[in-house]
Amino acid sequence: MIKFGKTAVYIENIYNNTEFKPHFHQTYSFALITNGECIVEFKDKTLTYKKNDFRIINPNEIHMVKSGIWEYKSIVFEKEFVNKITSEIANTKDVIFQNKISSNEINRLFCKMYNKNEEAVYFFFEKLISYTQEIILPDVKLKNSIKLIDNNFTQKLDLQTLADSEHLSKYHFLRLFKNQIGLTPHQYIIIKRLNYALKLMKKEKNLSIVAVSAGFSDQSHFIKEFKKVFGFTPKH
Repeated sequence: MIKFGKTAVYIENIYNNTEFKPHFHQTYSFALITNGECIVEFKDKTLTYKKNDFRIINPNEIHMVKSGIWEYKSIVFEKEFVNKITSEIANTKDVIFQNKISSNEINRLFCKMYNKNEEAVYFFFEKLISYTQEIILPDVKLKNSIKLIDNNFTQKLDLQTLADSEHLSKYHFLRLFKNQIGLTPHQYIIIKRLNYALKLMKKEKNLSIVAVSAGFSDQSHFIKEFKKVFGFTPKH
């Protein structure tokens, strides 16, 4: 299965003793091995990937895949997109990442990123970069963005708008927000909406009306988030 997104290609596939001749990509390829085992031969090394190993192929990196039975999920990013993210995080470009990583945190962030979570993209690349260099954050106390959320949490608020309110890049805003509040901006907005929904439910019995009034896209979205936070579904 292959899906084309705005900035990436999403792939999920199964290979059964399929070999790939030596080749290279002009993109970054990130993949989580979800089952089985495969062997990848690089110019100066041979790596074996097993279930839950994380595989990275850097741009212009010659490699070949030898026989194996394996399943994987992969995201392919254009080099320009990765350079934009890494520049924002650590003022660096053309990063050569490790080809093999065993990390539950990387796997968790990758899966969230695979499900189109924008915040996870920044945390994923932050984690990768942290293996090779220290990341320094600006000394800024967030005020404007928190006020903006508190006054408009039922409305659509994207990461760029919130970052702009503090005159920060999306990455630096996201990391500072998480450090200072203890939640990501998205999580904070969801909690604000849920608490507001609880107040609305004291007077309004129609959960569809409550959901939309609190800022959720629909009743299903509201119930899903409610259960994730409180452990049960909202009922009158």
